[in-house]
Amino acid sequence: MSSPEPAPNAGGTSRGRERRILRTAAPFAVSLILLVYVFARIDLHSALGYLNGRVLLRFLGPLLLFNVATLAIEARCLHRVTVSNPDDARPLGHATAARIKAACYLLGLLNYALGAAGLSMLVQRRTGASLAAAAGMVFLISLLDIGSVLVWVTTGAILLQTDAFGVRLGTLAAMIGAIVLGFVFLRLPISMGPLEVVRQLPVFRAPRTVGIPLLLEIGLLRLLFVGCFVALVAALFWSFGIDVAFTRLALGVGVMLIVSALPIAAGGLGTGQIAFVELFSGVAPDPQLLSGSILLSIGMIAVRAVVGLGFASEFTREALTAARAESPLT
Repeated sequence: MSSPEPAPNAGGTSRGRERRILRTAAPFAVSLILLVYVFARIDLHSALGYLNGRVLLRFLGPLLLFNVATLAIEARCLHRVTVSNPDDARPLGHATAARIKAACYLLGLLNYALGAAGLSMLVQRRTGASLAAAAGMVFLISLLDIGSVLVWVTTGAILLQTDAFGVRLGTLAAMIGAIVLGFVFLRLPISMGPLEVVRQLPVFRAPRTVGIPLLLEIGLLRLLFVGCFVALVAALFWSFGIDVAFTRLALGVGVMLIVSALPIAAGGLGTGQIAFVELFSGVAPDPQLLSGSILLSIGMIAVRAVVGLGFASEFTREALTAARAESPLT
């Protein structure tokens, strides 16, 4: 008796599963390698010696306040961008926007892009917009995020009057200019010839059609979001009794946000520690800076993991609804 042949797509399914596992495991592997590198340079025991109950208690309040304030900002941005959607999609209420953003925190801990993809799906399911249009709304907020961080970094570099940390004002100006030109390209009321098909893609609908007042509003909200993170890092230094100039803080935090957002490490672990120690070198001993970066990373991950788990059913419910809607058996 001959053995049954494998299903035609069994190999493809297996390879697809392996790729998903590798994509999920890769950020954790990168974080582990980077942390090993950092701990080889700076003694972990010395770093942990700076942590005590007094430091933890002083930092806990600002950490919780930061997460409440930033979730409120995220909800406001999502509400406004969906209200402005020109399609017949349903706008998101503030409470719903906060819930679905919180539900994506777990994905965001892996990397920023994965969290944005999950958020796009939830926005699509809750508003009734196409997935491309929902992704365009999330893309608009992300684009303004990048712009707001660049503005913070540029402002800090100008105030310091130096190309600190290898930051070049010309490069920053070029990046900000590229974002501005991108909006100009999408919004010019003239035909772009062969490029018109690109401009008309649904994913660019939100950046192309939302009003200038709304762009300014969301831009200011994203600047406020970055400002909240600057305040959180200031509170972290205060918890350790470390003094740092505001200009140095603003520039350092801006660069750190850019490095930590790179989709290569889980929750910015590893990249965040290296960036924090290098950016604020000289402000305090390296072991103390490493201690602060560990507290910041673990605190952020812990709070967002708890919030994400609390709203995980929101994500599961939406995914299940989508699967049932697409099933030919229902």
